[in-house]
Amino acid sequence: MPRFDGPYEVTHVHPESSSYTLKLPDGVNVFPTFHASLLKRYEANDNDLFPSRMLSMPGPIVTEDGEEEFFIDKIVDERNRERGKQYLIRWRGYGPEHDLWRPGREMEDTEALDVWLKR
Repeated sequence: MPRFDGPYEVTHVHPESSSYTLKLPDGVNVFPTFHASLLKRYEANDNDLFPSRMLSMPGPIVTEDGEEEFFIDKIVDERNRERGKQYLIRWRGYGPEHDLWRPGREMEDTEALDVWLKR
């Protein structure tokens, strides 16, 4: 069966071969260039008409200690608070409506913070 995931950002167009290079998530072990016949244009779901088509949110990873962990997609904002900085976190697989402010001490040793500080 054909499988359509996404949406994914098109990073490069190859008109000579009718193919597109996509920005795929980290950890996907697939070559990112696809022929146009394998792709579909993204159309947002109308949740009122088709509620069963809503994609489920990815669940947390449960560590050996029984703690739940979620993947950080990126940091979208920062603010100063009494005891230091807070960062607005966008979780991988979740939309902006699920963004949360997290204390800076929780963000130490994360790749997302390194990327944010380099900007």
